[in-house]
Amino acid sequence: MAARTDRLLDAVIVLLATWTVVYHVSLLLGLASNVALVIEVLLLALWLVAVRRSAAPLVEEDRPGPSRDRRATVVLVVAASVAAVAMALDLPWLVVWVSWLVAGLAGVLAVRRAGLSAPGTRDDSPGRDETWFAVACAVGLATFATVTLRPNPDDLYYVNLAQWVAEHGDFPVRDTIFADLVYPMSNWPPLASYDGLVGALAHLLGLRAGDVEYVVVPPIMTALAVLALWRLLRAWRVRHVALALGFGLLFLLVDGTSSYGPPGNLFLTRLWQGKVILLCLVVPTLLTYALRYVERPSRRGAIRLVTGGAAAVACSTTAIFLVPLLALAGSAPLARRAPRQALVGFAAMAAYPLAAGVTTLVLGGRSADDFAERRQYRFDPDWFGHAVFLTDLLALVAVLAVLLGCLLVPHPAARLTSALLVTATGITFVPGFTRLAYDLVGLGPTLWRVTWGCTVAALVGAAVSALWERAPTPKVAAVGGAVLAVALAAFGKPIWLSDTSTDLVAPFHWQRSADSRDVVAWILARDDPGLVLAPDGLAITLAVTSTDVKTVAPRDYYLTYLRDEPGFRFQDRLRLVDFANREPGRSDHLATALGALDVGVACVYLSDTDGFTALLAAGFRPALTSRAYRCLTAT
Repeated sequence: MAARTDRLLDAVIVLLATWTVVYHVSLLLGLASNVALVIEVLLLALWLVAVRRSAAPLVEEDRPGPSRDRRATVVLVVAASVAAVAMALDLPWLVVWVSWLVAGLAGVLAVRRAGLSAPGTRDDSPGRDETWFAVACAVGLATFATVTLRPNPDDLYYVNLAQWVAEHGDFPVRDTIFADLVYPMSNWPPLASYDGLVGALAHLLGLRAGDVEYVVVPPIMTALAVLALWRLLRAWRVRHVALALGFGLLFLLVDGTSSYGPPGNLFLTRLWQGKVILLCLVVPTLLTYALRYVERPSRRGAIRLVTGGAAAVACSTTAIFLVPLLALAGSAPLARRAPRQALVGFAAMAAYPLAAGVTTLVLGGRSADDFAERRQYRFDPDWFGHAVFLTDLLALVAVLAVLLGCLLVPHPAARLTSALLVTATGITFVPGFTRLAYDLVGLGPTLWRVTWGCTVAALVGAAVSALWERAPTPKVAAVGGAVLAVALAAFGKPIWLSDTSTDLVAPFHWQRSADSRDVVAWILARDDPGLVLAPDGLAITLAVTSTDVKTVAPRDYYLTYLRDEPGFRFQDRLRLVDFANREPGRSDHLATALGALDVGVACVYLSDTDGFTALLAAGFRPALTSRAYRCLTAT
């Protein structure tokens, strides 16, 4: 069973990787989505033939055990404890980042000779009970994913793009949010291919993109994410894998918050988004591939690294900077004994992401997010550090597990990889680093995603397994495990609670509110609704449901990059989107802006009496009242 689930994960990685190549070629040649799918099927067939002929080893493995620097180990434990307490108690950020970096560097020194492979080249064969436990977790959480509803504004660009493909059967290279291919695309160049695949499948099947992305994808990807976590734990040689998997998943399930950064917040309730698939499925699989390559470098292993790197690009442009770090840390254990193979491993995994990065620079890459003006706080490592690791008990557990991972993960090569990735995360915690990176190359606040390389849930599970094994008696181990589980449940915030923006509803459903979908259906049923003004949530629902009807602005920061575009009327759009979302000064010049953009339908929140009155004064008449909105039409 374990071998079958591993092959299933490999097949998904291959699918994403080959589709990325097909998608990029289709963008260059203007190929239709159905043609791209035919080419994809042919590539998958060729892959099956090629992979069977590429198993020759490149170098023999060494088998000495790991060696540690005891003084560095002591420094690591002390610094990790200080960092964990400082993060948990929200002490001055100086204490956090200094102790974090000290712990990371001490960890590298403590395992500096751990680059030699552990004996054996394959996963320990899991027991039958362990295998069924992992499968049961995968199936159970996949089922749970079908009843969670968590609308997310990040869907705007990606699902809108997928819906364009579903409707038109081609891949856009210009904006589809504000007009039909009139303006430049907001996220440029369109490197991530996952949403193009969703749109192509929806077009082939005659569905909306949301039917695939919101209904089909979440349970499948949730199950695969559980299996990928299980696979990584087995690759690390974690002894009590079922225990580690259980605690890793428990941590994710109680790591909920309204903030966007914690691993639990980016797990089951958002696993239809490409970047979350990168985090939960591709990153642990890449680390597993890298570890297998370190154990026995081979052409097959190198090919897997290539496909893993390309699959990461399929999911998100985050792969451009994250995957090279994973490749560097993953190949580092080979550097002493086989430097040429280490270089091959790094190049294999990082090749496609680095090529994507170069392409982005050459083509003048951009992102719609307005970091320079409205979101300066995202450069603050104190803000995004706590957004990822939170405070209180969860922060204490997560930081200790991450920083001590290089001591607690059984596999020596994985220890060195973990230490290097922890150090890379610590660098992003240095005040001013993200701002400098943004000024130099345009990367800044998104560098918080370097934390994804830390695989927090896996390291929490590995830490629990290590402590269980070191307990003096089984009874002490059981009591300690029970206390930790109860404490996590007590201090954590389950990801399905309503104050995490998640609701539990009957399957199967879109990840948009039912009320917003009803209002959108009413808008689309009108003969000529014209341009629509609506609050963000409703405007995003309209943008991901259809590309035929446009909104004034589904999110404010998607406006800034088009500020100087002729005919875009940036100031009028900004004024109206502030009005719809109840920002200060909202009614200034309202009638002028509505007329200039020829708004045909305007919606406000049901509780927004002032907004409703202002629209009446501007000449609009009531047309629809729903549970959350009131909509008016131009007279």
